[in-house]
Amino acid sequence: MTLGLIRNPFSHRNKAGGGDLPADAARLFGDLVASPDTPDKLVKALRGFAHGGVETIVVDGGDGTVREVLTALPQAYGAAPPALAILAAGKTNLIAADVGTHGYGPRGLAGLVRAAHEGTLGTRTTRRPVLTLHWPNGEHGPVRGMFMGAGAFTRGTDLANAAIHKAGFTQEIAVALTMAGVLGRALIGNDSHGWLAGEGFSAAVDDQPALEGNRFLFLATTLNKLILGLWPFWDHGTRPLRFLDVAANPPGLLGALPRLMTGRPSASMRNTGAYRSGGAERIDLHLTRPLIMDGETYPAGRVILSAQDSIRFVQP
Repeated sequence: MTLGLIRNPFSHRNKAGGGDLPADAARLFGDLVASPDTPDKLVKALRGFAHGGVETIVVDGGDGTVREVLTALPQAYGAAPPALAILAAGKTNLIAADVGTHGYGPRGLAGLVRAAHEGTLGTRTTRRPVLTLHWPNGEHGPVRGMFMGAGAFTRGTDLANAAIHKAGFTQEIAVALTMAGVLGRALIGNDSHGWLAGEGFSAAVDDQPALEGNRFLFLATTLNKLILGLWPFWDHGTRPLRFLDVAANPPGLLGALPRLMTGRPSASMRNTGAYRSGGAERIDLHLTRPLIMDGETYPAGRVILSAQDSIRFVQP
C-alpha cells in the first residue's frame, strides 16, 4: 500500500502539539507529505500523489481538512479516488467519530506507522456517500463533505465561533451548548435572537413539491452517526442523504426536543407537519442566509445537495 499524507499543522490538536511531523512518520511517507495552505496547492499535491500511485491518503486534521481533500480529489484522481485514513486533529471531528480514526498527534501517527509495518493497515474499511453542494447560479464552486446545516445551525455556529470556543470547547460541543442556551431562553419566553421565527428559505426533496416559508432548522448528512448519541433523522431508509427540516415556530418544541435530537418523533410531531425528516437522492435549497458545511460558512442562494459519489475510509 502506497501512502501519502495531507497534514494541516494548524489544526486544533496539531497546533497544540507543536505541529512537527515525527521522524518515524516522515520515514514512512518519504516525499509523499504535503501541508498545502491554498486549494490550488492542495490540488497540485494530490495530483502528485496520484502520479506517485498513492492508494491511501492519510488526512491529518479535522472535518475542515477532510472537506477540502474531498473537494479537491476529483480534480486529481478523477473517478477513481483513493481511500482516506483519518487522524482526528481538528476542533470538529464528526467524520472521524463515524468512520473511525487512528488517533491524533504523535501517538496517532505512531499507531498508523505500526499498522503499516505489521501489514494490517487497510484490512478494515468502510464506505460513505459524499455530500456534494452545488451552486448552479455561480455563488460558489462545488464543495464536498459530510455534514451541513442552515437556519438555527448557522446562527449557533456563528455564536460558538464568537464566544464559546474562547472557553476551550471544540466545535461540536460548542454548537450544542450555544443552541441549547439560546433555545432554552427562547422556550421560556425570551427569544431575544428571534431564532424561533426562522428565516425564509425553501427545500424541495427529490421530486416532491418545495416547502416554502420560514424554516427554523435544516440539517443534512451522509454520515451514519453523530456524537453524544445525537441522531436527529428518521425515515431515511438506505437513501444516501439524511435530512431534517423544522418549520419556524414549531409547536411543542420544548417537549419535542428529546425525541427530535434522537430521531424518535411522536405521532403528534408527525401530525403537525412542522418536523420533517427522511432520506433523499437530491435536495434543492433556496437559502436567504449562509449555510455551514463541516465547520465552514458558505454563501446563500440556490444550493443543490446530492450524494452520487462515495469514498472508502481505512479504519483502525
